[in-house]
Amino acid sequence: VLVRGLNLPERVRYTVFYGAPFFRVKLVDLDSASTRLLRILAGVFKDDERLKPYISNVEKYADRLRAIIKENLSTMKSSAEDVVVRECEILLPDLRTYIQGSGRASRLHAGGITKGASILLEDEELASAFIKRASYYDVEFKGRGEVDFEKLKGEIDRSRRGVEVGEGEPVKPALLIVESPTKARQIARFFGQPSMKAFRGDDGEVALVAYEVATGNYVMTVTASLGHVVDLVRDRGFFGVLVKGNRYVPVYGTIKRCRSCDYQYVGDGGCPKCKEEGGGAPVDSKSRIEILRRLARDVEFVIVGTDPDAEGEKIAWDLKILLKPCAREVKRAEFHEVTRKAVVQALSQLRDVDERLVEAQIVRRVEDRWDGFSLSRRLWNHFKDYSLSAGRVQSPVLGWIIKRAEEGKKRKTVTVIDEFSLTIEGLASREPILEISLVERRMDEETPPPPYTTDSLLRDANAILKLPVDKTMQLAQDLFENGLITYHRTDSTRVSERGLVVAKEYLKEDFTPRTWEAESAHEAIRPTRPLDRASLVRLVEEGVIGLSAELTPSHLALYDLVFRRFMASQCLPVSVVREVYRIRADGVETVEVRVVDVKGRAHQLYKYMLPSVKPPLPKGTHRVKARILRLPKEPPYTQSDVIKLMKERGIGRPSTYATIIQKLLLRGYVEEVGGRLKPTEKGIKVYSHLNQHYGRFVSEERTRQLEEKMSMIEKGLLDHQEALNEIYHEVRSHILPVGEEHVPAEATPD
Repeated sequence: VLVRGLNLPERVRYTVFYGAPFFRVKLVDLDSASTRLLRILAGVFKDDERLKPYISNVEKYADRLRAIIKENLSTMKSSAEDVVVRECEILLPDLRTYIQGSGRASRLHAGGITKGASILLEDEELASAFIKRASYYDVEFKGRGEVDFEKLKGEIDRSRRGVEVGEGEPVKPALLIVESPTKARQIARFFGQPSMKAFRGDDGEVALVAYEVATGNYVMTVTASLGHVVDLVRDRGFFGVLVKGNRYVPVYGTIKRCRSCDYQYVGDGGCPKCKEEGGGAPVDSKSRIEILRRLARDVEFVIVGTDPDAEGEKIAWDLKILLKPCAREVKRAEFHEVTRKAVVQALSQLRDVDERLVEAQIVRRVEDRWDGFSLSRRLWNHFKDYSLSAGRVQSPVLGWIIKRAEEGKKRKTVTVIDEFSLTIEGLASREPILEISLVERRMDEETPPPPYTTDSLLRDANAILKLPVDKTMQLAQDLFENGLITYHRTDSTRVSERGLVVAKEYLKEDFTPRTWEAESAHEAIRPTRPLDRASLVRLVEEGVIGLSAELTPSHLALYDLVFRRFMASQCLPVSVVREVYRIRADGVETVEVRVVDVKGRAHQLYKYMLPSVKPPLPKGTHRVKARILRLPKEPPYTQSDVIKLMKERGIGRPSTYATIIQKLLLRGYVEEVGGRLKPTEKGIKVYSHLNQHYGRFVSEERTRQLEEKMSMIEKGLLDHQEALNEIYHEVRSHILPVGEEHVPAEATPD
């Protein structure tokens, strides 16, 4: 506490902590402990099953929690590695005081940043807990034997030469632009307490918030673009693209958002959705662009840190084009997790915008516009219903749902025997006599599944947590922006070196390193720290982990799913015992294979890797009570089923899986009943017309071919203008000839 505010960079070279700073909670303090402290302490003793029923309502069960915590304190039982439990007291490491104190030896000045050394003297138990907690702040310690003290002393002295006259490598002002305000806040907080400034647009409302921090190499202003700032216009050329021979020039305009209905559009003349009923002037991204230009002029060096995918690359390219006249240099920073270490590394490895990725994204957007608008006009002309719209990717998915609904009209008879957890198809008896014989008993070793990709996360979240896919993507976005999981739009199962370190720290002797994919620019979805759900909640409560948005129970449930699947993927194989039975009843014979036992940490963490464990069936002859059910031969698809099909058949991408399903629901082509997707009359009508007259344009094969072309453009194997030329002539020849682009006043495209 005494050293806070001390700023003598030329004098203070070393800090020595004789004893690490800790918060101390004694047994006698528990009687007056707040509900927040009780929640924290309950997390320290998370392995005590007696606490679990009471943690959800601490206010109501405070006395019961106190009693259980006191008992744990007395017996010194805790699995938490970042605290020390001693007789009648708990010691919680105080990293903030340590960071503030040690920071006195390393200060920012006009010529750069001074280097300092911090020395911690502590007994092994306390030091171990302190170092563990320090890792949550990305603070790493070195043992005495790992440090060359003469070399360190020389570096410390050299960093102070010229401090008084401001010599040395000057600190560079820079502007870092990310997509969301949450991510901007989170990044700014990595580098101390940021100063904040709000910028107002022409309408007088706050259009942008910026944070100023010192990172060591930069005095950095961090702000957010709020996603895309421009999109294709509608009223120039062919639906926003100028056609000049065999060359195609997209025309972009700023994005406007209607204050009344929240609809986003490009162009003048008011909101095309609610027409004259729109609530005044829209919110225009032009205001944000002007503010970003002003900030760029102030610093002259711009870094764009948008999401690490093709869409993020396109936003980075847009910002580069818009801000280049105001800045000497515009660079790209790419990070796959929002942690201090990842951001610092990205800032040290800046690159140019990848124009191949941008070109592929331009082709994807233009093709989507041309196909969608052209097919929509054909629907308008045929049905005289201007609320209809079509998309090349959504149409085959709609076809799957319709086909499955037709198959579901066929029924099958099944007999359910609850006593044996058994279902037999084709048997229709309420009191069947079963002859059960054991055919085989085998023991297998099974490798756990890889960590999540976007499609597998969406499937599990829908099947296990009953979350719709759009909700899952929003929750995953929040977890990513708060630095809790890696980037969630990915089709890679690769685990980085950092990911292996996280798994090893948590699993210890159960750890078996698996990278899954050897070559990939992206990484699987995984937690950024070795913290299970209970530990995360405790550290957020303590303020050790700072978040820019509150976590809901749904956030925590999804985080828990990601954490368990990833940790399971790095575990030893599990031992599985299966029994194979032959069952005869009333002339029906069937084979039942059931898992009767599983051993292994992977299954404890992620039980969904195998069918549910069931008890062995009793051998011999048995008369049993049964229920007879008439069920659809093939039940309608769930959102999880559709995601799996999209992945298997090469339809869509990680960033569009959820969007495709959501569009079908919003357009009223599909409805969800009891967790299953069923086509509406409107959806069947639209699909039948499209499939009959424009089948080749809404087929799976064409969608796969276009995705392959995008991939070739990204790799530099296909010129994007050549791809656009081919798509243009296909659309003009088979869907919408020249001169038929008129948009009726009643229509709402997109």
